[in-house]
Amino acid sequence: MDDPTGTSIEIHGGVRVIGGTKVLISTARARVLLDIGEDIPGEADLLRDSTHARGGHGLADRLRLGGAPRITGLFAPEELRAVGPGAQEVHALAAADDRPLVVVLSHAHIDHDGLLAHLRPEVRVLAHPDTIALHHALEEAGATTPGTSARLTPIAEGQEVAVEDLAVTVHRVDHDVRGAIGTIVRASDGVLAYTGDVNLHREGGMHTRAFLEAARGADVLVCETTMLSFDPLPPEPRSEEEIARVVTETLTGSEDLMLLSAYERDVDRAALLIHAAADAGRTLVWPGRHAAVLTAMGIGGVVTWDGTRPQSGSQRRAGELATGRGPHAARTVGIDEVLAAPGRFLVQIDPEDFTSLLDLPLGPTSAWIHSQGEPLGPFMRDWDVWQDWLERLGLTTVPAGSTGHAGPLALCEIVERIGPARLIALHGFHPERLEVDGVQTVLPEIGAAIPLRGDGTR
Repeated sequence: MDDPTGTSIEIHGGVRVIGGTKVLISTARARVLLDIGEDIPGEADLLRDSTHARGGHGLADRLRLGGAPRITGLFAPEELRAVGPGAQEVHALAAADDRPLVVVLSHAHIDHDGLLAHLRPEVRVLAHPDTIALHHALEEAGATTPGTSARLTPIAEGQEVAVEDLAVTVHRVDHDVRGAIGTIVRASDGVLAYTGDVNLHREGGMHTRAFLEAARGADVLVCETTMLSFDPLPPEPRSEEEIARVVTETLTGSEDLMLLSAYERDVDRAALLIHAAADAGRTLVWPGRHAAVLTAMGIGGVVTWDGTRPQSGSQRRAGELATGRGPHAARTVGIDEVLAAPGRFLVQIDPEDFTSLLDLPLGPTSAWIHSQGEPLGPFMRDWDVWQDWLERLGLTTVPAGSTGHAGPLALCEIVERIGPARLIALHGFHPERLEVDGVQTVLPEIGAAIPLRGDGTR
């Protein structure tokens, strides 16, 4: 229960996992929820591989399995249908809460926004205008749940939004998707800052550094710790310029067809890869949905498949959308063009259709260039099967990515620059590794209340 004498913080996701951070700030008069994403499935996730939530019961199933936040008055009552053991606990979440509730989205990644479609209609959702534009592009392409962009209300950088006795401001940060923001929540008894997903190496970290200055002296900092999850700890991430160099050199070193995995939501990386391929004398070909998202976001030089290459119906429809965008329209290539001159092309794989690789003229020096696209890594449920495909086709892997997350040294710099009294470390397998002298590190439990005004707080 909320403490009527002060502001409380509850963590409802992101505890010792990568992704899924959900931070609830509550007073006796108002509530603010930072992010509303799905958890990335891990080995303990019962809804993985061939097992999926049931149609019409997806949220209720996730709630019963611990895969969604148990917050009263957050989700639409019709989404909370359940029968059997534990059903009453799910039904209880439909109870109304008189306090206004506002959700703030840090960015458009599924582990931060994936539960949007299940919210009560009256819950206001704030997001950066670039996040809203990307959501609209994803909906058009059939890559996310329809209607989510209509749920989003734009909040400008530096704009203050009052939620009764809480005040919310956002500032852009550097990540690997446009519209990423850090959030500052001010209450009568203290200030909380939330990084979202953040780094200091994209565009020199100029947006993140401005956020750090605005958040300086916060009483509590909630910070992601993704890049502390691995053994050994990784080096600091490389620049986008270095990625372009690696890709161009890899492409010019082979006369065979090359494959790519890049993330279409990172539209600026996609533009860089299009140019890197062109510098090597190649055309980068995207599946239909990738092409539809990129053209909607104004990326030029996009190429997708024409009707001669088999694609799923949804991919084909999205490709047709991409080719009809007027000044930003994609052009098309046919499978025969690729068969005739494989060394002139770089093909983005369809992560939902590995068997489509059997259409392609792979050669002895063909390789897979991994640039932060799906499958993302060993923590993804389709990683092992993808490794089997690579082995079967004789493809080597060329790492050519750079994470959107801050490296180990940058994470320490972020905490040091803000200088909070307390640090809540989340969004990583080993949050305890983020330690900074003079800052108390808190390792939270799901749903346990943490006072904003605590020991050592200013």
